[in-house]
Amino acid sequence: MTINWEQETAFFKDDLIKDLVALLKIDSQRDIEHKTADFPLGPGPAKALNQVLAYAKRDGFATKNIKNVAGRIEFGAGTTTLGVLAHVDVVPAGDGWQTDPFEPVIKDGAIYARGTSDDKGPLLAAYYGLKVLKKLGIEPKQQIHFIIGTDEESEWLGVHEYFKTEPKPDWGFSPDAEFPIINGEKGIVSFQLDQHFTSETATDFTLQQFKSGIRDNMVPHAATAIIAHHQDATFETAFNTYLTTNQLTGSQKFANGHYTLQLHGKGAHAATPQAGRNGATFLINFLKDYAFDANGATYLALGATLHEDIYGKNIKIAYQDSLMGPLTVSASIFNYDFEAKSGQIILNIRYPKGIDIEAIKAQFEQNWQAQYAISIKPHYEIPHYVPGDDPLVKTLLATYEAHTGQAGTEGIVGGGTYGRILERGVAFGAQFPGAADVMHQPNEFMKIDDILKASAIYADAIYRLTL
Repeated sequence: MTINWEQETAFFKDDLIKDLVALLKIDSQRDIEHKTADFPLGPGPAKALNQVLAYAKRDGFATKNIKNVAGRIEFGAGTTTLGVLAHVDVVPAGDGWQTDPFEPVIKDGAIYARGTSDDKGPLLAAYYGLKVLKKLGIEPKQQIHFIIGTDEESEWLGVHEYFKTEPKPDWGFSPDAEFPIINGEKGIVSFQLDQHFTSETATDFTLQQFKSGIRDNMVPHAATAIIAHHQDATFETAFNTYLTTNQLTGSQKFANGHYTLQLHGKGAHAATPQAGRNGATFLINFLKDYAFDANGATYLALGATLHEDIYGKNIKIAYQDSLMGPLTVSASIFNYDFEAKSGQIILNIRYPKGIDIEAIKAQFEQNWQAQYAISIKPHYEIPHYVPGDDPLVKTLLATYEAHTGQAGTEGIVGGGTYGRILERGVAFGAQFPGAADVMHQPNEFMKIDDILKASAIYADAIYRLTL
């Protein structure tokens, strides 16, 4: 049977775009402040989940909702189950957007909104792959469980709740990364460092507050520092020069004996800190050479050590594995308050096989425990790898090659996807090689042609895997 998958997918183009726009309009970021018994993660994630399940019901698929935190679309029959795992939650929009992040804009062949590339666009690309199979009357010889989570960007509460009662697929993929394939994912852990404050009084330069960051898995775009100091033209000039020299933007304001400094860098996914310019550490790098109060100086010293230290060399946790590559560090969240005697830094670390989180923690303690209490945040993941000779990997790479004419090779990332939930699970698309990586960044977008191309690949891949 010869099938033109691109042609079959193009048949649904208008429907796919319409469904995606409606889904993108839902602010589905985790909202614990407004959680209820019916909406454990807040109303947004549940609304997005039910929107996707409504699409599936409309199209004649069987569905199941698990406590408004996860769901399933069912297709096919057999003794083996293929899983397709995606998520409808998004990271916070943050600042720096040129348009409303939850009012999708179609411009220059792309859709701009929070979640277009991570993960609502890829989710619907894969779902429309199922629709193509259904339209063609193809009956998969395996069960297909299209599993939808609502908390992938945080603690994975949705899928953990799902698998308390539902069976795990035998194998599968998550459309939540990049092509050709991601068959290896580094471990993920966040460390929280809480400063030990000493008794002291304010000085000429006193760090009153420092704030930056939204989520552990995001390189912070912006940072704000409030400093008690007299009006100082030399200080003001130095800050402006620093911004210009480093090609950064920012602002400063003096009022009532305090400077408020703001600096804007470039956000990125914490899995790829090299793609960002950490607003927090850039601001700290400017402040570090001034004679601050003792507690402020301690806080700034660690922040300065973290500046551009994406491989952990300065903080002495650098490690590299021949298969998975180097450990990476994102200094993601900063909160300091002089009056509250509170200073906190959260580091998000992606680490390869060959090292474990206790070894990393021990190294931190050796260097920083005199100044900080160091703890491991509860939600963490160990490294995951599916060998390249596994039929799952071979089939997905062959499908990619058939549609792109490009060689498919194994891939390792620092990002974490639902693919790692399954022993034989990988990530497969939907970002193509050479495409802009705008996940977790302002002005997130995905090209419509890429969504359609990915959908054709997913349709063919599911077909091949369930013959």
